Amino acid sequence: MNTQKKIYKTFFSSLFAGITLLTASCIDDFSGMNINPLNPPIIQSDIDDGATDIDLGETIDPTELASLKAGKDGMGLLFRQFSYEGIYNNYQITTNLTHDIYCGYFVNNCPGFSELSPNYTYTDNWSAARWNHFYKDRSSEYATMIRTFWYVDRDAYKNAFYIVRIYYAFLASCMTDTYGDMPFSAYIKGLSVPEQVPYNTQEKIYDMIFRILEQAANNIVPGACSFNFGNDDRCYGGDEGKWIRFANTLRLRLALRISNIDPERAEKEAVAAMTHPGGLMESSDDNMRTIPKYAPIALGGQDAGGDENIYALCSFKYTDVCMSKDLELAYKNISSFRDPRLAISWYHPTPKEALEMDIEFEDVDFRGCEIGNASEIKDDAEPYSVLRCNFKNGKVNEDQYWFGYSRESVWLSYAECQFLLAEASLRKWNGAFDSPQNYFEAGIRESLRYYHIPESNINNYIKGLIIYSDPEQNPFITMDKEGMLEQIITQKWLAIFPNGNEGWAEFRRTDYPKLMNPVNMSTVDVPKNKFIKRVRYPQDEIDYNRENIPADINQGSRVWWDIMDTNDDSGKRNTPNNFR
Repeated sequence: MNTQKKIYKTFFSSLFAGITLLTASCIDDFSGMNINPLNPPIIQSDIDDGATDIDLGETIDPTELASLKAGKDGMGLLFRQFSYEGIYNNYQITTNLTHDIYCGYFVNNCPGFSELSPNYTYTDNWSAARWNHFYKDRSSEYATMIRTFWYVDRDAYKNAFYIVRIYYAFLASCMTDTYGDMPFSAYIKGLSVPEQVPYNTQEKIYDMIFRILEQAANNIVPGACSFNFGNDDRCYGGDEGKWIRFANTLRLRLALRISNIDPERAEKEAVAAMTHPGGLMESSDDNMRTIPKYAPIALGGQDAGGDENIYALCSFKYTDVCMSKDLELAYKNISSFRDPRLAISWYHPTPKEALEMDIEFEDVDFRGCEIGNASEIKDDAEPYSVLRCNFKNGKVNEDQYWFGYSRESVWLSYAECQFLLAEASLRKWNGAFDSPQNYFEAGIRESLRYYHIPESNINNYIKGLIIYSDPEQNPFITMDKEGMLEQIITQKWLAIFPNGNEGWAEFRRTDYPKLMNPVNMSTVDVPKNKFIKRVRYPQDEIDYNRENIPADINQGSRVWWDIMDTNDDSGKRNTPNNFR
């Protein structure tokens, strides 16, 4: 954080004076946008006015207010950047080669990465990229927007203020689930930070996130404000009702995350989310998503060309990741009717050169690789499946080539919402009014519908579930709570693919699905036969903020809500206990 503080000191005086110029320079794209962490200076009134730890003060220095007013016309473009880059920025090194592998979705397909994060070896520049994008880029954008919205014209910008807070809380939840304790309260009001930034415990961070989401859902009134983000909102196109439903659904997700460590708070937050008048997600139209700039749409009168879907790039174009063995087995063995998502998401194992000539070896069955397998898989005869992509017509989304360059990335879906309700119902929390099994099947159905699977195939898949073939093995009949949860989480894991942020968090929380032990993954801080539990803080942060960093934290130590190791020291799977 010392490096970040130096940047603050250097550029403070020019923050708001340059916003108007910045806006003019970014009409066509964001390539010239200055995203250095130039938060407004600490104003004493913000500290002494008695505001709570998440609220901004009532007044600010007139000089800052004048600067905010001068830059207010650039807030739409700034939110466009904020809501597009969000969790997507540098996704390959911040998430795809870490979280997406750690949760059992992908396997490293590049020999050059085999001794890096994909094999549990801490990779500093990758961790630093994730850390800096949140603390430098997104936190700077957040600070500028919330202080403008709060102090310039609260009535006009009220909804926008709370929408920005919702999205920042979402990004913070992904960060704390990655690192554990981290600085948060120092940033939430959009103030500058001290040179050595104090850390909050993960428990405190969750507490603040819950209150931010509650406050936002309670205060947004759709259509009540003269300012609306419109097409500058890269997630919901300015639909304020969807932002409320996302906030409530995210609150339910995070409530379940802490259900083992703090069951009373978990139930309180979940019930509040499920019974909130703004509601939860209502359909797949409410999915929290990122639309690639390459997508075949125009936003704000501009062509959306530029970047492509990162999964299509990483797996098909670069062939840096391929299907995991865990996914292969789940697609093939959970139901007697093979999972229809398999054939539209993945290629049969085929050399890349053949795929590029529209040749696919369809007589070779889909195949995944064990995580940690160090074998060379870029030979002429590639033995594993990569994501299916219509690479010749990049701006055309086709069902049979699901992960094309234009495909959106979903971070919280309506299908996931149904699985959240299934677990809430299993825990008998008020607000989940249907049975765990009905929500469970609804989650499967909505996931397959999202992929445009025909209803007949959806019915066949659900009827063919192996657990339904024997009443004595069906946990929904035997009322085996742990068995029901295993089915719910395993199907949720399939439904939220390829969102590794959430997949890895849920695997650590519940120890489901039953992933295969990784091979050849022993490192200094993740012992052999164990799964990785978090990402280490960047070395720059350790060097300059050591006094605030929790002691004895490494990639093998559990975060706050992860109550037990998945495996014992010999590599044998511990029996999960998610109903304490």
